[in-house]
Amino acid sequence: MLVSDKITNAFADSFQNFIAEFTKQQGLINKLEDITSTRFLSRSIVPHVKHLSSLFNRKEDIQTADLSPYWASCSNPANLRLAYFLYFMPSNLFRIASVWSELSRLGFTWKGRNTLNGIEIGAGPASGACGVMAGECFSGINMPPNGTWALIDRDKPMLKIGEAWARYYFSVLGCKKIPIRSFHRQIDIKEGFLPPSAKGFNLLVMSYFLNEMKTSQHDIAKSILKTFEKNFEHESVFIIVEPALRHQSRALLELRSALLSLAKHRGINWLKIILPCLGHQNCGALASTDDWCHEEVSWMRPPYFKLIDRMAGLDRKSLAFSYLVMVKSNASIEELIPNAFPNHNNVPVERLVSPVHKTSRGMEFYVCSKFGKKKLLHKPSTSILSLQRGDIITTSPNRGIKKVAPN
Repeated sequence: MLVSDKITNAFADSFQNFIAEFTKQQGLINKLEDITSTRFLSRSIVPHVKHLSSLFNRKEDIQTADLSPYWASCSNPANLRLAYFLYFMPSNLFRIASVWSELSRLGFTWKGRNTLNGIEIGAGPASGACGVMAGECFSGINMPPNGTWALIDRDKPMLKIGEAWARYYFSVLGCKKIPIRSFHRQIDIKEGFLPPSAKGFNLLVMSYFLNEMKTSQHDIAKSILKTFEKNFEHESVFIIVEPALRHQSRALLELRSALLSLAKHRGINWLKIILPCLGHQNCGALASTDDWCHEEVSWMRPPYFKLIDRMAGLDRKSLAFSYLVMVKSNASIEELIPNAFPNHNNVPVERLVSPVHKTSRGMEFYVCSKFGKKKLLHKPSTSILSLQRGDIITTSPNRGIKKVAPN
């Protein structure tokens, strides 16, 4: 995934000013300077950041399925939520904005009606909705400038913060024509993501929501298809972002496989999974039990964020995550993301899914395509030395490696 420079640089000093102003307005901090005060951070923020970071980056043998007991049992839940908002919200927002930037880079354009009707499930501090709006502001796909957002979450205090933050951040981005509604609700996957009466949506975002579920991937896939079919219009977009951990990433890949299998069984041709796989082929990463698929993006962290990183012994200069983007459309994948494919559609494309390592033999990297995942060894000319993770290429014996999508 290659993120636009505008998005990469949008979260430095100015974003810190927005966060400080908002948290003070909401009474979450006493003065603007608190956000960079080592005394305040060390007492009220860093311990919670370290705990949550350990929880979210859990080991394979201690899968914590539900975070709500910690929200309730913490001795200072207000500071816990503030720590989550200051540290995890901005990075999750950037991940969603990065996905939006990738859609833009690959030529995806909004084809739905000219009014947005978006929904974020498991919204918390609204990082998904705000990530979409930031992505559209700095690397757009011609999404309508008017409409509504609905935020759903089970934690009422965090949802209240998220609704207020979305209003504030939307205004900062110049998106004043998109009101926000919040709904305090516990989602039961088996009952469906949304009631049958909730119709007319055209954008759905879920970030770090499914990894808390114990439901099987088959049941989640059934619920997603039902939701897409009953509650969403044609040309709707569905974005899922999940942790880059092996177990959670493989679960998302298994969900992709379950969706494709169910769609094929039911004769559904409107489901298009366009990213990150560029097609409906079998997943190359699932072929090996030790493999998984994730992205990694770099960003310019706000100064206060760097300070928290240093104090907590963390390093979030780069952000890893797994993701899927689906579209409800009768158009082909080649039509939906035209920049990912050369003029001749019979030429197979491959995506670089690893860093590029220079060795004595040349350049080594992994690619994934409809033929699976494989390692390539390439002896490049100097013009090809810029290859990096996320590039989409074609290979041939005569012409060597050629980039397809723009940077």
